[in-house]
Amino acid sequence: MDLGQLLLLLVTILLVALLFYISGAMVGQEWSISGSYALRVLIVSVIAVVVIPLFKDAASGFDLGDLGLLFAFVLLVIAVRFIMIEELTVSDEWLAAIVVSLIGVVLIYMVDAVARHLVHVRLLSLF
Repeated sequence: MDLGQLLLLLVTILLVALLFYISGAMVGQEWSISGSYALRVLIVSVIAVVVIPLFKDAASGFDLGDLGLLFAFVLLVIAVRFIMIEELTVSDEWLAAIVVSLIGVVLIYMVDAVARHLVHVRLLSLF
């Protein structure tokens, strides 16, 4: 991994952290952020940036199609539930984790599509 790829990876992690903050703020209806919550969002974004492409590539290597992507989404929901949702005030934590993960993944893929078409860079296939 050269310096350009490392810089792109860091930018991707920060952008995904911003997207997960936005999705968490939409679900929890709380737009303020504390230091511990920012760290939790950053950890979830690192997991998302590393786990989603890893499982997607592994599943395609075994000819499983989108099963790896589905498995990565389930792991992301679990990570969001136990890492990020603890700071939010919601009534149903699992439902909030699913919604935050879904909104986050949709936003991530939208930003990836825009980056692919405008800058010709794929953010989610750095490895």
